Amino acid sequence: MTTKSLFFGALTASMLLGGTAGAAVVGIDSDCGGTGSELTQAGTITCSGAADRLDTGNIEVFENGIGSGDNDFFSLGLNGSLVLEFDPVITGAATVIEITNGGGSSSHKEAVRIFGSNDGINFDILGTADNQGGIDDGTRGTTSTVSFAGTYSFLGFVDISKSTFAGTASSDGFDIDAIVVTSVSAVPLPASALLLLGGVAGLGAMRSRRKS
Repeated sequence: MTTKSLFFGALTASMLLGGTAGAAVVGIDSDCGGTGSELTQAGTITCSGAADRLDTGNIEVFENGIGSGDNDFFSLGLNGSLVLEFDPVITGAATVIEITNGGGSSSHKEAVRIFGSNDGINFDILGTADNQGGIDDGTRGTTSTVSFAGTYSFLGFVDISKSTFAGTASSDGFDIDAIVVTSVSAVPLPASALLLLGGVAGLGAMRSRRKS
């Protein structure tokens, strides 16, 4: 899938963080409640008419595979999208928790396509999720997991409710309550490498002294 460049606004430290440790979300872009991610499906984007569903701060992000919903959520909008940028990068699997009144029995059938990217421009399709499948997490939510190899700096979500469920009664698309990821910390240099760097620096200083 070819996409246009994405632009991200800075987030405050209190947004999009939850659980025992916060995966570092450093940027966000969305069609509803944001500047417009441009990672979209064909067709008109219909955002929610409820202000609380347009608040991206309602999304909790957990790391290391543990987390659950809290009933506050963000609606993608029909055909709408959301992109999150992470630092450090994340690795698979990733779980998305969707909230729907009535759960899988609801007539508000909703689905999302999930993407990964390392540059915010080119995205790989990781899989799909919907509120008719997944696992009930006990908070009116269904959890769906996509597995992938390697690491990504961006996760993208595109609502595909209408194209997946033609007769859906949904008016504002897939609702994201929480996202569970696994962060990958920068690998520290081993002690031997630090000693080597120190030795190289020392040699450079000695050369400078001899020249002077």
